[in-house]
Amino acid sequence: MELQQANQSTSSLFDIAQFRQIYKKFNADTVRKLPDIYSPTIIFKDPVHQINGIAELSDYFASLCNPEMQCEFEITNEIASDNQAFFQWKMHYQHPRLKAGTPLILDGGTLIKFNTKIVYHEDFYDMGAMIYQHIPILGWAVKKINARIAGQSS
Repeated sequence: MELQQANQSTSSLFDIAQFRQIYKKFNADTVRKLPDIYSPTIIFKDPVHQINGIAELSDYFASLCNPEMQCEFEITNEIASDNQAFFQWKMHYQHPRLKAGTPLILDGGTLIKFNTKIVYHEDFYDMGAMIYQHIPILGWAVKKINARIAGQSS
């Protein structure tokens, strides 16, 4: 019973379902909805950036949304407690410059912390698996390095 009450207080703080829905299909509509779920002072981190503030986050996401890129997130696991949640996801994406535009899948995770809106968002994923392995010469080198490391750890 205490667990149910904790979950009820969590849902009154922030609607996690809204987060899942906004990221289901990542596009210009996602960017327009960011102020609905993020605090004006949001701190966003990923393997490449640390961004402070909703304006900077909106600009960053807008730069990723272009007609060439297609991106959807499939949430495969979710753990929520008090004022934070962690999601495991598969990003289904496609870009003409990566692997000749064939559909790709990337596994990753997201930690969010919130009160009435998200105040902290951190994404975890492998940049090599996302981009580097799909660039012709660089991809070959990354795959060779990964194979060598895997062979040494066996």
